[in-house]
Amino acid sequence: MKRLLLLPILLIFFSCTVKEKEQKEDGVLTEIAYSDTQLTGIAISKDGRMFVNFPTWSDNIQMSVGEVIDNEVVPYPNEKWNSHQGKKHQFVCVQSVVVDDKDRLWVLDPANPKFEGVIEEKVRLYQFDLKSDKMVKEYSFPKEFIEKDSYLNDFRIDTDKEIVYITDSGIGGILVLNLKTGEVRKPLKDHFSVKAEADYLKFPNGVWNNKVNSDGIALSPDKSTLYYAALVGHTLYKIPTRALFQSDDEQVVSSMVETVCAIRATDGMMFDNNGNLYLGGLERNQICVLDNQGKYYPLVTDEKIKWADSFAKDAEGNMYFTTSQINTPEWDRGKFHVYRINVKPTEQLPKRRVLIALTNHGTLGDSTGDATGYYLSEVAHAYYAFTNAGYYVDFVSPMGGQSPVDGYDLTDPENKQFVEDKVAQQNINNALTPDQVNVIDYEAIYYAGGHGVMWDLPDAELLSELTSQLYDIGAVVGAVCHGPAGLVNIKLADGSYLVDGKKVNGFTNEEEKAINKEEIVPFLLEDKLKERGGIFEEGPKWESKVVVDKRLVTGQNPASAKGVAEAMIQLLQGN
Repeated sequence: MKRLLLLPILLIFFSCTVKEKEQKEDGVLTEIAYSDTQLTGIAISKDGRMFVNFPTWSDNIQMSVGEVIDNEVVPYPNEKWNSHQGKKHQFVCVQSVVVDDKDRLWVLDPANPKFEGVIEEKVRLYQFDLKSDKMVKEYSFPKEFIEKDSYLNDFRIDTDKEIVYITDSGIGGILVLNLKTGEVRKPLKDHFSVKAEADYLKFPNGVWNNKVNSDGIALSPDKSTLYYAALVGHTLYKIPTRALFQSDDEQVVSSMVETVCAIRATDGMMFDNNGNLYLGGLERNQICVLDNQGKYYPLVTDEKIKWADSFAKDAEGNMYFTTSQINTPEWDRGKFHVYRINVKPTEQLPKRRVLIALTNHGTLGDSTGDATGYYLSEVAHAYYAFTNAGYYVDFVSPMGGQSPVDGYDLTDPENKQFVEDKVAQQNINNALTPDQVNVIDYEAIYYAGGHGVMWDLPDAELLSELTSQLYDIGAVVGAVCHGPAGLVNIKLADGSYLVDGKKVNGFTNEEEKAINKEEIVPFLLEDKLKERGGIFEEGPKWESKVVVDKRLVTGQNPASAKGVAEAMIQLLQGN
């Protein structure tokens, strides 16, 4: 028997009176249990039986699947299944467990212990009857769908159609298993949405280097839509389930994939009974939610949330999660926990913060020349787009304090409103320096333009480092007009330029020449973005043009400022 301390609440959490009292005492999170051994999956039956699993990622795994009984984790369904002797009907490397809405327990075994290579004939999905605690069905997977580096990770079950959707985080992809026929399909094998967006995640304690593909997966309450994300990525996708089990045309299936929003990196995800999708926020120690109105935001931030892994819900609809601490060095991990979440998504979104980056440079030249600065409308239009959407806006510049302003046109209503807005003026005239910014507090950074940017922001090292850190932990980066000049020297944790390989936009060569400044600016922005690997998409001169490439949003000229901010908000909120 494995010892897993079960706090007293688990034995009585079906008592409404006691639970309400305990929720007040325990606050946002209630610790349900903890283990000395790393656990990932959790499942809870309708009558409150709790199951957990321990993946075979090291040599000290004593069991793969356990049931929590009287403060102990008992091997489930028995010791033989967990003896790891390589025989038939014995677990190899269980990654996840699920209790479906018909109260059946399912166990997914990717059979890839320590990620040393799949044992093809051992890859299984098992179904257990919770009345008899017997295995009643098992499903294998054809060799053409399982490669050496495959790792079947998470899954969701449509009990109406008897279809299982399974992510492969090893090579990327979603497997579709028909429980009636045993047929397996893989309709999104090479689609970008099932692939990792990078080969690392950035945490306060360092960089976690790993390339993990499609991982978390969730089935909408009406079972019409599948949501999923790569673990090493910051984009949530969705697709109609009918596309996955009906169409044989890969191009047709791919065309039905939709981007939901930008997210913090997440491992697991699950819908609650009210249609709210719970996800992790790995880099920021968070539980996030895409609520039933389509808005995405952090629900809980707590240092105890050390890599929220898998989610489960009980018969009353309470949500639980495990902490697997995957990014934490083994010597520093301590206990692995199961928590219950005591707060619910609310109709009023929590206040979130964005940064607007400004130039401190006030002349068209290194030290002399005509006056310039940040362009007023590129700040004002974005500022009110963000604040009207419920965001707090802070300003940041290389030197902080007050910045020079250009384009002082008060016939523009929002310019006039901004200049007369005491709160806005107090904030912009007391801009932060990059070292005063706590990265974890911000969802996005927007670079306002104005010719001054061309002289100071490309080489503003602290601001570039701040933006790199924000992007690496899932924030959205935006820039308009000359603002993308502040992006040209930004490198990410892997050493690549932020704009490299991404679709971008900014003040064009044609526009610079049209105002006779091509010989004055230190470089032509369009050329520099291309030099850094950006894929430049040019729009008509002086017209609004906004380009979105995942979490990078750029705009061509002053007319694009509001559009850039609105596209950023769309990515941040999902609606």
